[in-house]
Amino acid sequence: MPIPYKIKEIKPGKVKIYSEVFKHISVSDKAFENYFSTFKGVSKVVSKKAAGLLTLYYNPNEFDLLGFYDLLNNGDREMILSLLSSNGNHTDVKEKEEEKDIFSPTTWFKLNTLAFATLLFRSALPGGLFTALTLGLGSQVFLKGFRSLRKGKIDVHLLDSSAILLSSLQGNHLSSLLMTWLLSLGDVIQEKTEKRAHIEIERLLNYKEDKAFVVVDENTVLEKPITEVKKGDVVVVYDGQKITVDGVVIEGDALVNQASLTGESNPVHKKVGDAVYAGTFVEDGKLYIKTEKVGDETALAKIVRIIEEAANQPIQAQLKAEEMANKFVIPTFVLGGASYLLTRDINRLTSTLIIDYHTGIHVSTPLSIMSHMALAARHGILFKSGRHLELLHKVDTIVFDKTGTLTIGHPEVTEIITFGISEEEAIQIAASLEQRITHPVAKSIVSLAIKKGIDILPRKDSEYHIGIGIEGYINDTYYLLGSTRFMEKKKIKISKKIKEVVDQLHEKGESVLYLVKESKIIALLGISDPIKPESRDVINILHKMKREVILCTGDNEGAAEKVAKALGIKRFYARAFPDEKAKIIKKLKSEGRTVAFLGDGVNDAPALSVADIGISIRSGADIAIEVADVVINNNLYHLVDAIKLSDEAIKNVYQNFKINTVMNTVGLVGSVMGIFSPVVSTIINNGTSVLMGVNAIKPLIKDYNHIFYSTKGGDKNG
Repeated sequence: MPIPYKIKEIKPGKVKIYSEVFKHISVSDKAFENYFSTFKGVSKVVSKKAAGLLTLYYNPNEFDLLGFYDLLNNGDREMILSLLSSNGNHTDVKEKEEEKDIFSPTTWFKLNTLAFATLLFRSALPGGLFTALTLGLGSQVFLKGFRSLRKGKIDVHLLDSSAILLSSLQGNHLSSLLMTWLLSLGDVIQEKTEKRAHIEIERLLNYKEDKAFVVVDENTVLEKPITEVKKGDVVVVYDGQKITVDGVVIEGDALVNQASLTGESNPVHKKVGDAVYAGTFVEDGKLYIKTEKVGDETALAKIVRIIEEAANQPIQAQLKAEEMANKFVIPTFVLGGASYLLTRDINRLTSTLIIDYHTGIHVSTPLSIMSHMALAARHGILFKSGRHLELLHKVDTIVFDKTGTLTIGHPEVTEIITFGISEEEAIQIAASLEQRITHPVAKSIVSLAIKKGIDILPRKDSEYHIGIGIEGYINDTYYLLGSTRFMEKKKIKISKKIKEVVDQLHEKGESVLYLVKESKIIALLGISDPIKPESRDVINILHKMKREVILCTGDNEGAAEKVAKALGIKRFYARAFPDEKAKIIKKLKSEGRTVAFLGDGVNDAPALSVADIGISIRSGADIAIEVADVVINNNLYHLVDAIKLSDEAIKNVYQNFKINTVMNTVGLVGSVMGIFSPVVSTIINNGTSVLMGVNAIKPLIKDYNHIFYSTKGGDKNG
């Protein structure tokens, strides 16, 4: 299948294309750029994965443009995924080396702390030694200043470098040492917070605790922790199980759902010779896989790294605040220079250059986001990036799926109405069709057959139509089982008599599945799903939080209206299947809303991808969990907790912005007027940054249980 794409711009030396597929492949922009940069004649690649855009700049005499189109037209998602996965998601090694600091944060902090001890022997030691010491400790800052100059930027690193250099050369060693010590303290706080947050995130994603069935010999298969699986091992994956290695199929065939990597909600048929990836799962069939990558080498592990890197990415509020803060750098140099020219007071110049508005924001904002993400993870809520934490705060509309979200998710067969067959036969055929399907309704039908001791027959040549039904052969007879929409699609005639019965079931709030033999309806199955006990309270809380709640379900109007009325939801959409759900989300966004979608099923993947924030429940389908931006525990109170945490995080960020502005403005005015010495200016500026850092990590050092509704609403752990 070709990759769907559109040419947005083409001219000699430049081609820009757009593809929805690019948006949903869980690799970084860097991976796209690394891969396409290897094409002969390509001089520059610009990837904007979030927008689905890829731009190639090339030499027309060397670049094979037709070959590039051929790659897109004849390749498929599998090939692109394989190519990008093999390139990895790591930042270029050379680039990492260039950005590497002289000391690690911990080492730099320890050296600065030890340096204070030398001040006790100041009178007995030559001043040149202290100057060399402070300049050496300041080299970490000087390097950052040099990098800024090389990039043509005049920023806070130049201010810090200038202040430390002047203090050291003046012999004001205490001021210089205090400044580097406070800067190193801020770095240590940031490093410790990031490590703690990453531990919480890894614990939730849990991929390192996966297991695999390893084939030892013809008669022996052992279950092993994924950490013990080696390259070359053959693992077997059965129906409904997660694939935990990257490898190649050597035996068997199966339908594999890999939306976790590609965003495709439809399963892909895998056979001998095909590549498979960790984090995807087998929907139907069995695969023997020769392991090529395990653990941290797998595509899933790379996704974890992307989440960790994304957690460190600046949020929009930080970018705007830092942009504003950097605008004060040149005026600070000007003010400092003017004060020196007027007074010839080098201390006044040094004090002024020490003050900056950027450092506190740059240090405290990531700390605030990471600490709130860590607190969320501790309570079973996973934010996949700081940007999503910020976006959830802005959400004004929350669209709920019904089954498994607002309801228990374990629907029951409440009525079986047959036409010419026995109830037992209807259950047997329905369960045989639904076997191995992961949808809650399918599971309930199979469970009913097992409970009644009814044999489940083999199913052949089946095809599952996500969200609407299934078809296949039982004992060489063709059967259908599905919704009204499925009947319409298959052109099954519904008689007036049957329609009356269906209407009666709908009036009771029950969903209806039609069981069809050849082209004749032989039974109706009435399905109901109890509402979760906390659903109404959660909806009321969301209304009080000024969030509009909308129900969007594939069920009929009667069932949708019954649930909406019971929960106090004023607006609902019925018979909304995967594509319709995504269209509804897009329409709401076009109205200027910031939309969150909460769903837990395979058929929710498109809507989860389209929403500003996709939220899934941990007990939901693996696909929904992987595609979602936020994952919460099963108790719906955790949704309220997630919103409260996002509100608290942004409140904390802006609180720090105010502290930063007030304290540094006082410091700047006092320094320019000669009121503050370099030591005092250092304490004001860098001390404020540390104070903001401590304020940012409050969630990790303070009891925040009072904001969690889940601790009040019953289930603490979900």
